[in-house]
Amino acid sequence: MIKRNVTTEWVIQQIQGGKAYRFYLTADWQRVRDKKRTMEHNECERCRAVGKYSPCEAVHHKKYLRARPDLALDINNLECLCKDCHYKEHHKLQEKIFSEEFSEKW
Repeated sequence: MIKRNVTTEWVIQQIQGGKAYRFYLTADWQRVRDKKRTMEHNECERCRAVGKYSPCEAVHHKKYLRARPDLALDINNLECLCKDCHYKEHHKLQEKIFSEEFSEKW
């Protein structure tokens, strides 16, 4: 765990240096992540919205860290997701390409 005060400038430096993963090792991130999990009762928010229960396995940035480093620690930009929902979120484009490539065109 990296014990430091995370600033937007520091996050940007890590992203530009190809070391964005360091952000996820900070005490600040782990504190906000744990708070979000507690707020959401450790449940996947997307599954809960459709009446299903799945445990939270990832705390996801709605607006991606690389695109909006200023929101890195904003709890309102975080979402608790199960493994399946997190995978779907990060592979949306691939699913679209796959479905278009193999769809029947009659």
